[in-house]
Formats: sequence, C-alpha cells, structure tokens
Amino acid sequence: MDYPQRVAGADDDRGGTDPPREWIEVGRWSTAAGADAHALVLQAVGIRSAVARNGNQHELIVQVEDAERALDQLRKFTGENRGWPPRPIASHPVTMGVGAALVYVALMVIAFAAQGRGSWGIDWLFAGSADAGLIRSGEWWRAVTALSLHGDVVHLAGNLLFGALFGVMLAQSVGAGSAWLTFVVSGGIGNWVNAWWQGPAHLAIGASTGVFGLLGAQVACDWMRRGRIRLHPMRHWAPIIMGLALLAWFGGSGERQVDPGNVTNALRDVSERHRVDIAAHVFGFCAGLGLGVVLALRATDRLQTPRVQSALTATAIGLVMLAWTLAVR
Repeated sequence: MDYPQRVAGADDDRGGTDPPREWIEVGRWSTAAGADAHALVLQAVGIRSAVARNGNQHELIVQVEDAERALDQLRKFTGENRGWPPRPIASHPVTMGVGAALVYVALMVIAFAAQGRGSWGIDWLFAGSADAGLIRSGEWWRAVTALSLHGDVVHLAGNLLFGALFGVMLAQSVGAGSAWLTFVVSGGIGNWVNAWWQGPAHLAIGASTGVFGLLGAQVACDWMRRGRIRLHPMRHWAPIIMGLALLAWFGGSGERQVDPGNVTNALRDVSERHRVDIAAHVFGFCAGLGLGVVLALRATDRLQTPRVQSALTATAIGLVMLAWTLAVR
C-alpha cells in the first residue's frame, strides 16, 4: 500500500512531513467522501490520519500508537450519528382510502335524503339531534346519530368535502377501517363532552365533530412518526401547528348549534337560525388526537391487514346502526 500524499493534520508550513514509521488501517469506505469525513473526525481530536487509495476502496490509516484512540473516536462518532441523515418521512399508504370515502359520502347523502323526506314516518331530526339535556339524561346515542344529520345542502356539502379529504388522508396512514371508526368514535366523544360543556338546552347536528376528529388523528399520527427520527423541533411539531391552524381556519363553520325553543321547529329551521358550535369542533379534534396517538402506537402490519380493517369498518357502521336503533325504538 502506498503512503498517501495528503495527511490529515499535517503542518504544511514545515515544507513536508517525514514518512511515518508504521501505519495501520482503522476503516475503509467505498467513496473518498466517506473516508475524508472520518479523517476530519480524527483531525478534530488531534489524531493524525491519512486516506489511502487501495483499489476501489479508500482506507483511513493512522499511526500504530494512535490506533486504539482513533477506533474509539470513530465508534463514538458512528454511535452519535446512527440514523442520520433521517429516513424520508413519506411511506407507502396502507390503502388509497378513496373507496371508503365514497361510501361515507353515499351514506351521508342517503341519510340527508331520508331526513328531508321523513322516511318511514320518522322525525329524524327530533330523534337523533345532539340534545344536551337528553344526552346528560343517558341518551348517549344522540352523540353518534347527530353526526349523520345536517341542516341544509351547504352544511352537508362542507362536511362531505372535508370528511372525505381527511378520511382519505387518515386511511392512507392507518387503514380505512381504523380511519372511519375514528370518525365515529371521536365524533361521538366530542358531542358527548360538548353536551356537558354546554347548557342542557343545547342542540346540535352535523358530521363536523367527527371530521375534526379525523384531522386530529392524522395530526397525531404524523407527529408520532416524526418523533421516531431526528428532526429539527420545528419540523417535528409542524403537524401540530398545521392541525391547529386548520382547526382555527375551518373550525368556525360546519357544526350547527341551534337556538333552543320548540325543539322540532328549531331543528327544522337550523339553516336559517344557527350559531357555529366551535366547542364541538375542538372536542372532536382533541378526541381525534388521543385516538391518533393510540393508532400510531399500535400501527402494526397485523392491524393493517384487510381482514382487520374490514372488521373495524363493520364496527364503525355497527355503532351508527346501534345508535339509530336506540334513537327510533
């Protein structure tokens, strides 16, 4: 092996250096850049080293008396930089999620049509609204049934658009079944908590509590995933910041808080007389954050199999059917 012409740490002002008596290899790399980077590590701690070309390999050599200390420094450097640079955050989607989102849209449209026509002789608004007083009295199912009721076409369209969008995003992260079960559970929790936060006369309808639950879960999943790699704090917290920004931006519309009075008439006139139920959006978002953390921690290949995701989808639909069965019994 030829001695290198370039010795890291050499004093150029001396007009050259005497050849070392004995050198020993402490590492080899396929690229000169890799060898040079490690030579700089040794130079930083005062160890003279050299990079020698040996075929297609670039060898880092030091004097024999410095070998043990050089190896120790290189091991420390490797340990401190393990996992760097970070792997890309992007990953293959569990599922595209479009089919499940279309099912969500179809079911919401069917529910709105049934509500408008009073199908099967049922007053759907009266039976399924998130009536805080009745929820407090034990009719927990209203927290779920209210998710499928809307005041008008504009109200419905907004929840269809953002519900489908956030649903697709979360389905690609954790699976379609997990995503839509999150929609039902976070929406139900948000409406139930909101019933206790608001006065007993509070009435509300709309899917947006669950829609913001989807957003919260996606934010939590992204935040947890970024926490597994070394990132600048701003990049790590970016999902939380963006989620709160979206909550503030879009959270001021979507859920219809109805003025109390005659319950049936108030609900029927919701498109004309309503206030935005910001608290429901916040509670749904927070419930989604909690569920998203759980999903991220339990995101295993087994959980994301088609069979398990189908079971979770069936559970979500089953919860809604159970709630409506209790509401109209």
